[in-house]
Amino acid sequence: MGIRPNSYGSVAEVEALTKRYTSSGSYGTTTNPTLAQVEQFLDRVSGIANVVLAEQGFSIPVTQADAALAIADFVVGQAALLVEAANGHGLYAPGSQSVRGTTPMRLVIREAEAFFEAHAVGLELLGATRSRRLTDGLACRETDGSGAVIEPWFKREMLE
Repeated sequence: MGIRPNSYGSVAEVEALTKRYTSSGSYGTTTNPTLAQVEQFLDRVSGIANVVLAEQGFSIPVTQADAALAIADFVVGQAALLVEAANGHGLYAPGSQSVRGTTPMRLVIREAEAFFEAHAVGLELLGATRSRRLTDGLACRETDGSGAVIEPWFKREMLE
């Protein structure tokens, strides 16, 4: 099956972090989770990352090498946590403190929002294409509905 073109990371990277759940170092049809499920973990976490990145104004998928590597590290780490959860271990395991009152995927979303919002400027400085800024489209009215000029409440001179 393979992972989707807009996904980040690889099964081999997840295998390197979760060897204890593999069969001779690889996921297959008899492992828990299976190879197909690990690929889905990568696709789903990548999808969440792409949504958050798009909300931050980035063109998807991010292709700048260093930025894509940072995103892949995030995706692979989250996929590895989902592998552990599938085996009843780790941060996202059923019954763990972090999962109480929520779901593993909601935790992944929360982690993605925190990570990509905190590092959006860094990704842009690395060269990731940011086609839209969060401030795009912001404007102020200079006239009211009747066309009369609106005097601003504050003027620059007042702040100096």
